[in-house]
Amino acid sequence: TPSGTGLTVTKHPTQPANMLAPKNSSRVPFTKVQLTASSDGAVTVSSVVVERQGQASDDSFAGIMLMNEDGTLIGIEKTLNTNHQVTVGTDFVVPAGTTRTVIIGANMNTSVTSQAGETPSLALISVNTSSAVYGNLPIVGATHTVNDNLAIGTVSAVGRGSLDPGGGL
Repeated sequence: TPSGTGLTVTKHPTQPANMLAPKNSSRVPFTKVQLTASSDGAVTVSSVVVERQGQASDDSFAGIMLMNEDGTLIGIEKTLNTNHQVTVGTDFVVPAGTTRTVIIGANMNTSVTSQAGETPSLALISVNTSSAVYGNLPIVGATHTVNDNLAIGTVSAVGRGSLDPGGGL
């Protein structure tokens, strides 16, 4: 198992913009983090600990996840515990002397009527690795507004109208 002497954890300079987090939305990005392995060896990260912060309840979230920059999952999504925290991710390696960007995201619940207008954020509070961790934690990115009115992904079939050039075919 790779184990360099250290991993530096920093807030990515470009965070997701504060926005609406509609009900039933998937992989909503909250916080971008840079993980930099020391030059003396690769570092294996086994997971990260995330905490829900802000003026919000945990009920807005169906699950919290760790993602690569391209949006693919690192491990599986998990739910927050009674301390508003969750451990997410699975083993991945940051090669010696390189930086890897990861994103903390969430799937929103299908019903957020009681949570509409709340403003949660997701903070990185710890990184689980056998190497020393350097950096100022917690790292907090965007604060999104939970939205119950905006519908995502609904389409209804419509017949051709009388003004459609192909309507008489």
